[in-house]
Amino acid sequence: MIRVSIAGASGYAGGELLRLLLAHPDAEVHQITSERLAGKYAHRAHPNLRTLTRLRFHTLDELTESDVLFLCLPHGESSRRFDDLSRIAPRIIDLGADFRLDDPAQYERFYGRPHPRPDLLPRFTYGIAELNRAALAGADLVACAGCNATASILALRPLYRAGVADSAVIEVKVGSSEAGNRSTPGSHHPERSGAMRSYKPTGHRHLAEIRAVLGAPVHFSATAAEMVRGVLATCHVFLNRDLDDKALWRIYRDAYAT
Repeated sequence: MIRVSIAGASGYAGGELLRLLLAHPDAEVHQITSERLAGKYAHRAHPNLRTLTRLRFHTLDELTESDVLFLCLPHGESSRRFDDLSRIAPRIIDLGADFRLDDPAQYERFYGRPHPRPDLLPRFTYGIAELNRAALAGADLVACAGCNATASILALRPLYRAGVADSAVIEVKVGSSEAGNRSTPGSHHPERSGAMRSYKPTGHRHLAEIRAVLGAPVHFSATAAEMVRGVLATCHVFLNRDLDDKALWRIYRDAYAT
């Protein structure tokens, strides 16, 4: 059994990860953390797990050694605490945004501040299995992709890899859980109920990931919709040749057939 720990398990990403790992036949969840709920049972944050686990939350400082450490921390915390966290486990999988970009200049442009640990960026493998399956199998450091970026990249990469796309315009409809479990003006239910509004028409941080992976010009906007979960990515692609339906299907089958 692989002993795994989750730092930041009281949030939405951490809770969903905990649910999946509790059902994994080869994983044993060793520890979970929450600074706010330390000492409380996991079901205090995730009532759906009440009958599945009796794990209690610990603080980050109480973490002990495990085989794999998942980081579900607020943006910036993984890089700030990396030296201490790397002593917990030989393999780290970060669900946050700290290590998704390998170019510190792009990080500063899209996140508005210099990266605190640019020396670590080349060491992380970008965590979309459809792109980096072989590299991920042996990687010690993994940076999971952003949600909007994943939907957009999986939709568009086959076309760019086949050399048939010149550019694309991406519009995503996103649910409120994307903003995390801390209430903000953008995620608070009374603000979103019955409304649809432009969230990030320009400069969305996931655009940096999309451009880095596709290596081509794309334009991106996000719209907050009245739903909790999910991402709907509508991608308008400008092709450099005429393709019928069969040719398009062939491109996608070749790209994702494993």
